Amino acid sequence: MGNGKVALVTGSSRGIGRGVALALAKAGYDIAVHHSQSQEAAERTLGEVRALGVKACLLQGDTGEVSVPQRLVDETVAALGRLDVLVSNAGITRFEGILDIKPETMDELYNVDFRGMILAAQAAARYMVKNNVKGSIIFNTSIRSFSPHSTDGVYGALKAGMNRIIKSFAVDLGRYGIRVNGFSPGVTNVRAPSPEEEANSPFYRNSHRFIPLRRNGYAYDMGGPVVWLASEDSAYVTGQVICVDGGLSAVGVPERLGELNNLYALDEWLAVGEDDI
Repeated sequence: MGNGKVALVTGSSRGIGRGVALALAKAGYDIAVHHSQSQEAAERTLGEVRALGVKACLLQGDTGEVSVPQRLVDETVAALGRLDVLVSNAGITRFEGILDIKPETMDELYNVDFRGMILAAQAAARYMVKNNVKGSIIFNTSIRSFSPHSTDGVYGALKAGMNRIIKSFAVDLGRYGIRVNGFSPGVTNVRAPSPEEEANSPFYRNSHRFIPLRRNGYAYDMGGPVVWLASEDSAYVTGQVICVDGGLSAVGVPERLGELNNLYALDEWLAVGEDDI
């Protein structure tokens, strides 16, 4: 049964966004499913959301384009009647080091991972203020916003900037009863999530060894914290970023995560014994 509230989850055709959309649907929210280019995957997510007994609509658009975030909010309200929760999740990942970074890569990351997220939040906030909705705006950042790794300078810096923006936006909107928070995923296996796929993945079959909880994260792991941040159970929480990473941000990771693919080096490193990690 629905709870009478509506959530827009950008980038929810697959991956973390899909996991968040399904978790919110299970909690009773009507869902606006959004994608940029993944029509088939988005339609599958839409069907899964509706199967949970809530209303849903399907939206399309590149959030890196200036006009799209406002349109997504408008279309959500038109299709589902209101907007109570925005999960600004749509993003891209591009890794290039200082010797190789290209202006077009910087522009692409800025347009989607920074400007697009901000414009979506602005559109949602304007709707909420105008309609006296004491809503919740939630950003997907990254544990790379807290610690540097090779080749992630621009991506990580933009995510770190988003963490800082969350605090300012929380101050801006607190007087209206609108809360602004974020969640920072760690290693999240959205590419090879089944046990068989994970066991055969050069990266994911080893990455859990660096995580205090000794397992990779999955899309569904992100859903619970986001549902909590959207709910009245967190009614006095704003301006915060929750690391959803199995403790990875507490211990750090190798300089290059690609080193996990080097099994010879990994075996040598593991000779110290897993209990010593």
